[in-house]
Parts: sequence; structure tokens; C-alpha cells
Amino acid sequence: MFITLQFPLFDYRFIKPNPNRTERPNWPEPGKNDRIRYFGEILDRTKPYLGPWDDEKKYCNIRSVLNLCGMDNENFFKMLFSDQSQSRILFRRFQSDGKCMAKFEIGINDHLEQTLLIKKADAATTAAAVYEQVQKYLLCPIRVKVGNKLQPFVPLAAAGDDLNSAYYWATSKGKKSFNEKDIKHESESCEPVLIIQLDISKLDTSKMQMEKVDMPGTNVKLFYQYIPYRIGRKSYNLKTWIIGTGSTDSDTPLLPFDFDNYNQTIRYLRINLLRIHLEINLQKKLVATLSGSNEAYIIKDAATRDRVYFYLHKIWLNLSGINRNKQPQQQLVKTAFSLDQSYFGSVGIDEQINMLAEYKNWLMNLTVTTSNNQVIKYITDNTAGLQQKSAAEAETETVFISYNHADDDIAALIKNKLEEKNIKVILDSASMLAGTPIDSFIISSIKNCNAVLSIVSVNSLTSGWVSIETVNALSLKKFFSEKKFIPCYLDKDFFDNHFVLKAVDIIDTKLDEIEALSKIYAKKKINTSDLDDDKNRLHYLRSNLSNIVQHLKNNLCIDITPGKTTAGINALLVAIKN
Repeated sequence: MFITLQFPLFDYRFIKPNPNRTERPNWPEPGKNDRIRYFGEILDRTKPYLGPWDDEKKYCNIRSVLNLCGMDNENFFKMLFSDQSQSRILFRRFQSDGKCMAKFEIGINDHLEQTLLIKKADAATTAAAVYEQVQKYLLCPIRVKVGNKLQPFVPLAAAGDDLNSAYYWATSKGKKSFNEKDIKHESESCEPVLIIQLDISKLDTSKMQMEKVDMPGTNVKLFYQYIPYRIGRKSYNLKTWIIGTGSTDSDTPLLPFDFDNYNQTIRYLRINLLRIHLEINLQKKLVATLSGSNEAYIIKDAATRDRVYFYLHKIWLNLSGINRNKQPQQQLVKTAFSLDQSYFGSVGIDEQINMLAEYKNWLMNLTVTTSNNQVIKYITDNTAGLQQKSAAEAETETVFISYNHADDDIAALIKNKLEEKNIKVILDSASMLAGTPIDSFIISSIKNCNAVLSIVSVNSLTSGWVSIETVNALSLKKFFSEKKFIPCYLDKDFFDNHFVLKAVDIIDTKLDEIEALSKIYAKKKINTSDLDDDKNRLHYLRSNLSNIVQHLKNNLCIDITPGKTTAGINALLVAIKN
């Protein structure tokens, strides 16, 4: 098995009036002896290199930036290299287009197929082993070097923000900050993507939940799916492409020299998939900026707006092309978009349509060329799709379910019942994509739904996240009167006048546990940011709990306690529809 995990970044400095005031090589074609400070040397095809060369002109070696040393017995070499599959790190690299796009990639391979073949694994064992191996990679503890300082340990899948900080420190002039909020005003991590190359001729993959993509004219089989993983108490879904091989000329390479004769079809397919993912992420960020929905980055300068329009033109020209690298790409682009909840991220549909209309007007004033007509058609088709989506959503109810994960079963039951009635449901365990900040997911979900359904229980009323979701929902309701806040209760404890006092005792116990854990983290030199976030949310809950309970008591709550669940769900349906 050969996997590549890509972390795209979006650089907002390009959309400022003076975009070139940064300390970075002249990407995409840096000089022969260029280095990136804090990173390492810049490689070209003449230098020894592990793994396939995915057609970029130059790469920067970032072995020192992405550190897989791990902690105690939890590190790459003890967890994976010493395992039967003998995992190897093939490359850790960085590349930029010198404008908005930058990306980090790590490539790893192993002998998993041979191991399963020897064991004569059946379909269920094969599926479990592949997913378990992938999750080992995603959750492997790593440290990222920001400047000359190693950051505390994070799972590999969650390295995007630290890699963004490392990029900013390596490419920015003047005073720098370690504060992620400051850095996010300059650049931002985007959603990662995973590519897996698997020799399916030796494995029974029928139990793997993969969707096939037609690839006419090739021997390669391509699949896509979301791969789930958990970090702490939160579940995520990672967009994954699976390239299935099997013929002798497309075996999964294991050793460095195997890539010398790497199958050209697969290499082009990798290039196309990685670039499409980058371009979709860039499109989202640029549309949000040009639509004015991202207040921190509104473009007021006409020359800057023109520069960004030309940059977006290049992206849309690539995405709308029929072929790329001699391969049909329209099906790939269509599938990649289907993996997204929205083509243009969290921007409202009306804002998207207005932005596309403005861009089309700008484009119509340029010289008529074949490429301009291609982009105009792309914009026209997207606008038509958005208008259809807007009409469909006007007739569809969307519900965001706010709940504590201890109440997973009832949340899943309600979700299924609502979907049976053609009600769209946003549930974090099913909806949250990799690389999405949880607070952004919550705010976006509340903004984009018709109703917030809050599952009230002792578990939820002593949970920091659910309290924030509740307060946000009540706050938004003041400004958007059409939004519904529908609480339903699993237990009646909150009706007790002593409930707030009892709940505060539970919250204080959680805070004491966090303080004790913080001391252990400090001894092991682990980043306490996850604990700090939990602590801040619990303090927030402690301050707002009495107001939340008062609101619940003063409003009609639907009873879904055991024995009344069916009647309660029927009442929920009536409340949502009315």
C-alpha cells in the first residue's frame, strides 16, 4: 500500500495590494541554489529523491519540519516501521505556486498486501486491516517545526494548522507571531486529502465501502470514499481516493528504485487528483473573498481584484478542461465536487450567484478567446446549478442536531427518522470533514439550517460544546426570527430546582481532571491546547448554565424519554414542519 496525504494551504498575502513582500523563493521556479529557511533544500529531478515525482518543477525537502519521532512507544518507527507491514516514509515535501497556493505532502508505503495475502485474509478482515492501517498513519503522533521551535505533539491528520504556522514563519518578513489567530489573517490551512494505491489483485476488497469511478481507456480502477477517524471525542471524515492496481506494470512500488519505472497512467492520475483537490480548495477561498462574505479579506483595490480574477480564471480553466495529462478529467472533477457539501464552501447561494455574475461581466469585457469562452460556460453551468439548488433548498427543511456524544444512539435514531421524511440533517459525527475547525462547523451549521434540534440531558447540559451550540442558536434566533430552536429532553433532571448546583459540581470535577491532565501533558511536553479549549468551554458553560436552564424551562420542550420516544419524534416532525 502506498499512501499520500496532502495538506493544502491558502495564502491571503497574494490578495493584498503589495503581495510580494514575503521572504520566499521565486516559486514555482526557484533558483538553482535556493533554500527555504527553517525548511531545507529545494529539489529538482537531478537530485536523489524517494517516491514518484508528481510533475512539479521543484520541491522543497521538509524532513526537518514534519517530525515523526513520536513519544515513548507511540511513534512511527515502533508503531509502523517495526510492524509486519514495515512502513516506510518515502517523502516529506513542500511546494508552492508563488501566489495563493501552497501544499505539504507526505508519502508512506508498506507491505500490507503481502501480509494479508500470507494470512489468506477474507473480505471482512481485509477491509478492517486496511482501515486500521490507514488510521494508524492518520493518528500517528508528530511534531511540526515552526521556525526553529518544535511544536507539541499532534496526530498527523491534525497537522494542518501547525504546518500553516511553519509556512508563515518561513515566508514572512518582519515580526512574527506564534498565535494561530494572527497567522490565520495571513494564510490558512485547508481540508486535506488522502490518496491510497492498493494492489487489489491480491486482496478481496468487496467489504470496503468504496464507490467506483469510471476510468475509460485505462487498466486502473479508481474508487472514492470518506475514511472516518476520531481525535478525542470528535469524529471526522477524510476525503479519500483509492487507486486499485493489479497488473504487473502497475504494482504498488515498495522500494525507492521501483519508482524509476513508475506507471505513467497512475502518475498522471495522481497528479490530476491532487491538483483538482487543490483547485477546489482555492476556488472556495477565492469565492468567499470576492463575494465579500469573508470580512477579514474584502478586496477594495481594483488592481488587486483584477489580479485575483485572473488567478481564478486559471483555476476555472483547469477545472473545466475536458482532458488533463492525456486523461479524461470531467468525471474526476464531477466526483470531487460530489464529495463536497458545497462547491463554494460556506458562502450563501445568493452571494455565490452574485459573485459569479460579477465575474462573468468582468470576463465578457476581455478579448474573446477559446479559453475565456470555456470559463464563461463553466460559470454559466455553475450558476444554473446553484439556482436549481436554491429552488430545491427552499422546499427542503434542514435540521442541525446538537447533542452530546454519550447520547449517540438517540441522535442517530432521530436523524434516520427525519431523513425518512426528506428532512436534511446535519450531524457532526456524519458531516464534519477533516481539517474543519469545530467552532466554524457549529456556526456554519446553525447559519445554514432552518432549525436547531437540541437533545437535552444531564450529559448535554454538562458538555461545553453543546452549551456553545445552544447559546449560539439562541443568539442567532434574535437576528433570524425564522430559525427554530427545538429542545427535546432525554431525562427530566433539569426541571429540578437543585439541578444547576448539581451540574456545577459535575463541571467542577471535569475541570479538576483537566488540571491534573495538564500537569501530565507538561511533563511529557505535549501541547495542552485541546485541554485548554475544553477548560474554556466548561468555564463558559458554568457561567451560562443557569440562563440555558431558565430558557429550557420557559419554552416548550418535547419529551423523548424512554417509552415516549416514538410520540416525541412525531411531535418533533410537526414542530419542524410548522
